Amino acid sequence: MKYIIQTFLLLLLTSQVVQAQDLPQDFDEMVVADMEKWHAPGLGLAIVKDGKTILTKGYGVKSFETNDPVNENTLFQAGSTTKAFVAMSLAMLVDEGKVNWDDPIIKHIPEFKMKNKYVQNHLTIADALSHSSGVSQLSNLNMFYGEDIGETWALMANIGQQDSFRGSWDYNNTTFALGGRVVERVSGKKLHKFIEERILDPLGMDDTHLLDHQVRSDENRAEAHQYFEGKSHQIPYPYIEYTQAAGMINSTPVDMAKWMELLLAEGQWDGVGLVSPERIKEMMKPHILLEPGDVYPAAATYNQNYYSYGMAWFVHDYKGHKIAMHTGSIDGMIAIVAVVPEQKMGVYVFINSDHIEYRHALMNTVMDIVLDLPRTNWSEKLYPIFHPQEDTSNEEAETFPEIASQDLIGTYDLEGSYPLMISENNGILQGRFGTQNIEITQAENNSYLYINPAARNFSKVRKLNIKIDDNGHVKNIIFNGYAYDKQ
Repeated sequence: MKYIIQTFLLLLLTSQVVQAQDLPQDFDEMVVADMEKWHAPGLGLAIVKDGKTILTKGYGVKSFETNDPVNENTLFQAGSTTKAFVAMSLAMLVDEGKVNWDDPIIKHIPEFKMKNKYVQNHLTIADALSHSSGVSQLSNLNMFYGEDIGETWALMANIGQQDSFRGSWDYNNTTFALGGRVVERVSGKKLHKFIEERILDPLGMDDTHLLDHQVRSDENRAEAHQYFEGKSHQIPYPYIEYTQAAGMINSTPVDMAKWMELLLAEGQWDGVGLVSPERIKEMMKPHILLEPGDVYPAAATYNQNYYSYGMAWFVHDYKGHKIAMHTGSIDGMIAIVAVVPEQKMGVYVFINSDHIEYRHALMNTVMDIVLDLPRTNWSEKLYPIFHPQEDTSNEEAETFPEIASQDLIGTYDLEGSYPLMISENNGILQGRFGTQNIEITQAENNSYLYINPAARNFSKVRKLNIKIDDNGHVKNIIFNGYAYDKQ
């Protein structure tokens, strides 16, 4: 209760542009109470109704270390909610006749290589933006462990398919980011410059940053957190400029309200058409049908007539309305955006902690309120889905083969991936995978555990899955679901 009161006092300090009749009188109190329940340190919120912003506001704190309050101009890492900026950039080029959605990627990036040559030659811009390449998720992992998009693309020459091309939906940041490279090749400008000049500057999104050095110097930046073992831990800010088109944008409630207004005005801004209505409709048109429960647990809690993915947008119906939405998730930060084009309504939520799925509950709650739909207590409905009570009474203790720590030392390879290299330094087992370091220790039942030594005080401990051959020698290590064979 003490935390709720303190947080409520903080939110009273933030500014807003809301009319009394637009939201219930207890709306702020509800948000604050739910943040306490879901362990959200800070939250940024923007709401658009009838095409106009009715709320931009901050709740809670930017950092548990400083307790500085979030306001409507506080910067958050927005992750994959910003993939739509890349789709919009390509839409502008489609309007200009410089590209087509069905252009093969290789037409604009002729040096691009994939292991499956048919996919390499036929993967289109629309395929990349709708995640229908079918290429192995190993390519997705390489992006975050290598932190170099150029290296990630180069590794794809040795990565095969895990599903059929255009036969299924597999979310892949690496193939999506090819869309940003097409923007650069066709426009002759770096992606961040194109987005700044063609979208951010016209809209006056002055506090939105794409480059890491801009984010570092922003004094009104929310810090990243993780909640586990009953406590919130502040962690390093997720600087992900290296992901490029996949989610490099950092923004604020005020700026994202402008972005939603542009989308809901079908590309019109101050009487100028930045992009045609047809292109926006194409982005928000279903391209591939999905099973909602396979994507978001929250989506499986209500009945849709369809659930699909367009180009940088999930597209589905909600209580009789078509919505386009997307989440963004990175270490220590999450976001969610939803727009209801026919009703000119939108909502954007930022939270400065990861795995805080209150974003889904708040998004749905705001839609219920603004669209005057039958109310559902989404916080109460979704909380147990993301916080199940685990029964471990009948679980048997795991056993592991006896392996001497010296036997783990060596290099482990997987085609198309960075190698996993394990060495010993002053009696401590250390691993390196791409740009990532791990520290390995032996635990009970002969198991081996690893952590990120740079985040020792808040890093989650994980088990290292080791396989041995018939002679008792280390054969491979299962890392991120893939088998890396010892050399």
